[in-house]
Amino acid sequence: VYKFALSTGMRRSEIAGLKWQSVDLPEGEGEKGNLSVVSTLHRLEGLGLVEAEPKTEGSRRSIRLSTKTVDLLRAVRGTQELQKLEYGPLWQNTGFVFTHPNGTPLIPDQITQDFASIVKRFDLPHLTFHGLRHAFATLALKQNIHPKIVSEALGHSKIGITMNLYSHV
Repeated sequence: VYKFALSTGMRRSEIAGLKWQSVDLPEGEGEKGNLSVVSTLHRLEGLGLVEAEPKTEGSRRSIRLSTKTVDLLRAVRGTQELQKLEYGPLWQNTGFVFTHPNGTPLIPDQITQDFASIVKRFDLPHLTFHGLRHAFATLALKQNIHPKIVSEALGHSKIGITMNLYSHV
């Protein structure tokens, strides 16, 4: 989840809400893929986990996946296939990309808490899960990727938002 967040710049709720039907992985090795951000997952008091539409119209987007991210998603899919065999009839086929070993979706708040726990356990400099989104944008801009492309990947409604947030880069 953490590598995926860093390589896509997606929001926590978008990652938790990502389903395999929205991911297009190429057949061949070494090729880039795509995914569509069309759903989010939130935990709401009294309702549990709720799927919703992305934050804004600009948040509904297509993201081009690097070959490394494609390889990562293939590994996730392979792990899920093994977990399906291990859990048998207890496996819940929810369709989500990132799940618990029994197939149930990850809880967005838990993603954040687990990340904070790792940062603390390894005495790393302060970084939040949302900070991975900022790291993605910073690294992309430092690699001279056009701000418009970075803005679209982040799902910002206007390039000005991206430029204001990352003008220091």
